[in-house]
Amino acid sequence: MQVHFHRTDGSGGYAVLMRRDDGLTVRLPGLDQTWRVPHDLVHFVAEREFRLGHGVFGSIAAGAMFANMAVVSGRPRYDAKVRSRAVIKAYAAELSLAEVLSGVVHDGVEHEVKAAIVYRQVLEAWGSLRSAPCPYQAATLRRCLVLLDALDDKWRAVAVGDRLALRWELPGGPAWQVAAR
Repeated sequence: MQVHFHRTDGSGGYAVLMRRDDGLTVRLPGLDQTWRVPHDLVHFVAEREFRLGHGVFGSIAAGAMFANMAVVSGRPRYDAKVRSRAVIKAYAAELSLAEVLSGVVHDGVEHEVKAAIVYRQVLEAWGSLRSAPCPYQAATLRRCLVLLDALDDKWRAVAVGDRLALRWELPGGPAWQVAAR
């Protein structure tokens, strides 16, 4: 799925446009203009690095349409609403995990918290939702933070009206690509 983070204004405004593999282009508005790094960009990286195939981006790729999203182009499937509800219901637990982990990572990035402290917070977040041992290693979090640093630099260079283009692949698939335009 093609994912474009569009800078909409000079004060941190953005929107995410995604061209799904079914041909539909959907828009997710950015709601967090107060942060240096867009929350949805943190989701993108955290979901990829923590191998959450059915977090926000994986669910959208599978057909989910969250309440704040809109179709920009293409013709929705005849059963789009039913499919969206089914995807969101089927992946509710992973969506919750994605939100919690992305929140911890985003807070760490924004406040420049040391990776060791953020990792402890990841373990606590995992434990608040799951009883099994956390499968994520500190190295995974460090890789996530390094990628976010690189993408933050690219995002800062994006002018109003331009975009940061990424490609969402299911975790474990081909490496994802980054291009600023």
